[in-house]
Amino acid sequence: MAKKSESRRTVRKARKQAEGLASYAIPIIVGVVLVGLIVGAIVLNEKRSAAPATVQTGDISVPVVTVGPQPTSEIPYPSVPRITLKETQELLAKGQAVLVDVRASDAYDQEHAAGALLFAESDIATRLNELPRDKQLILYCT
Repeated sequence: MAKKSESRRTVRKARKQAEGLASYAIPIIVGVVLVGLIVGAIVLNEKRSAAPATVQTGDISVPVVTVGPQPTSEIPYPSVPRITLKETQELLAKGQAVLVDVRASDAYDQEHAAGALLFAESDIATRLNELPRDKQLILYCT
């Protein structure tokens, strides 16, 4: 009979230990799942709000932004000569050109090429005498 009561005590003790471990398992699993969800949300948010990369070439800082395909249309003002970034850098380095930003002042204040002058498109006709006549004018907008 002593053996029977001793085996019952052993069984009860084993059950209590198993119940004790089980009572910790659920909060641990819930905690791990919550941490995983929080980390996942942070990673997704970081990917969405990441600042666009910037390419620094000489004095010109150009933001690199990936956009979707744009509708095909004709280039506005096709008779106006175009210039490459490399040609622009070379002319600026030699002091033979001036960059002119023709956007509105709020867009210019947010970001503009280093050294660019602000001449909003709507004001350019009235401010022509302020532009240098001995240098090539490189107008840009976005």
